[in-house]
Amino acid sequence: MYHLKDLQLAIRIADLHSISAAARELGMTPASASAALQRLEHKLNCQLFARSTRNMQLTEEGQAFIDTGRQALSLLQGASDALADKRGELRGELRIALPSDLGRNRVRAWLDELTAEAPELTLRLYFGDQLDDLIAQNVHLALRYGELQDSSLMRRQLARMHRVTVASPVYLARHGRPSHPQQLSQHKILLLNRGNTPWHKWRFAYKQQPLEVELTGSKSCNDGAVIKEWALAGEGIAYKSWFDVAQEVTEGRLELLLVDYLADPIPLQLTYLQTEYPSHKVRTCIEFLKEKCQAFDSQYPLLRR
Repeated sequence: MYHLKDLQLAIRIADLHSISAAARELGMTPASASAALQRLEHKLNCQLFARSTRNMQLTEEGQAFIDTGRQALSLLQGASDALADKRGELRGELRIALPSDLGRNRVRAWLDELTAEAPELTLRLYFGDQLDDLIAQNVHLALRYGELQDSSLMRRQLARMHRVTVASPVYLARHGRPSHPQQLSQHKILLLNRGNTPWHKWRFAYKQQPLEVELTGSKSCNDGAVIKEWALAGEGIAYKSWFDVAQEVTEGRLELLLVDYLADPIPLQLTYLQTEYPSHKVRTCIEFLKEKCQAFDSQYPLLRR
């Protein structure tokens, strides 16, 4: 009989189309992962993957095995979760994908509080601003801004947040303060890249009428935390969630701009796969983060100044 860890490895290779990527995720070397896969194929007496220099594709037999193996792992995990649920225990691994800025500077500290109270809960965090597939990421929960198009995902709204324009006092002293969104084109703009495309259309509203401004960035990055660091350093104007910059604005390190032109708030949501009934640890995490978001919203209300 093959090892359960070998099955887990094969499933992640199938999801990621790469031995090296699956090995990194599972804390293995590529060589040990390759050996484990060969051992599994030898036990099964079949080739699971058609190998190439760039990726790994399932064979017909491999697809059948992985589909059944995925169901088996889900049943085993469900049995373990059911026992933990019955006992009211917070244990096992919890994998969460978080936006870069909000995740590093806010949510990580909140989750540290949760794990401090539940020492048998193992936390795995993945930071990034891309809307990646949950199966490929192999996460239980993903925290994301905005309306999501994927109808296969369940979602739990934690809050509704405005996006705001901010700049440092140093930048404003040097370059002046825009009084209308159209004047942003005269300023240095810090753009977040989503995928390979800069997010260059910023949304505003005036007297309940939508207003969109298309901008060219002086700097761009695919990491929202870097965008805020640039703004704090006086490098330009950023378009950020209020959650991301509320503390810095309250402390005077950033200043709000164009508050009379705020667009409607967007949802901040936790998403998870529709096929999975949330386990006790997932439900607990959802409720915990919702309480934290509500407390933060009360502590840092967005005031139209």
